Amino acid sequence: MFTIEKLTKTYKNNVTAVKDFHLKIDPHQIVAVAGPNGSGKTTMINCILGIIKHTEGTIFLQDVTNDEPSFKKQVAYVPDDLLLPEALTGAEYLDFVSSMYECKTIHRRNQLIELFDMDSALSRPIETYSHGMKKKTQLIAAFMLDSQLVIMDEPFRGLDIEAVINTKKLMKRYAEHHGAILLSTHDMLSAEELCHKIAIISKGNKMDEGTVSALKEKYQSSTLEQVFLKASMLSDRGAHFDEIINHF
Repeated sequence: MFTIEKLTKTYKNNVTAVKDFHLKIDPHQIVAVAGPNGSGKTTMINCILGIIKHTEGTIFLQDVTNDEPSFKKQVAYVPDDLLLPEALTGAEYLDFVSSMYECKTIHRRNQLIELFDMDSALSRPIETYSHGMKKKTQLIAAFMLDSQLVIMDEPFRGLDIEAVINTKKLMKRYAEHHGAILLSTHDMLSAEELCHKIAIISKGNKMDEGTVSALKEKYQSSTLEQVFLKASMLSDRGAHFDEIINHF
């Protein structure tokens, strides 16, 4: 089980990006954290990964806290940003990740390369890749590790339709047979399709959490997008924006 308890991050300028955030992800679950821009999603992920130090709270994977090396070896990450060493070839980058995580299973890696149609590109420098090819390389690097938890930040951005479909199928299969997935996204349709439950965050606070059906019933909404607007207290702004659009 992956657990976040009372997570708070306050920066030196006294801005609190995340406040008293709780989340539990059971093995084999896909859980989404959804929120507007600036709601604290990226700060939360950076705290989990140890990129920044949280002010208060605890983060566990099983009984291991996130400041222990064994935690980091069980967590894979697909970032929103395309942060890749562009001087390396795709194959060299995958070799580097494998060595960092002491991953010796080549069969899984080869399956993912075939799935994302990247075999012919891996001998080329990453700097020659398109946006979508870089994202595919990140996905291969994350899922070849067989980690207990995969964190995915807007993983579908820049992918073609076939790659999006295959990524969704891969996520479902991975959660069913391997580990859990934490998905940070604005894509409510994908969240509804994939996730066992969804946590909605706004201005650093968790506004609500539940299954798609439970949230729809609670907010008397037919779509998850409507739930998101109501739970994150953006529905009034939405009405105002509709008025602007109608007079455009």
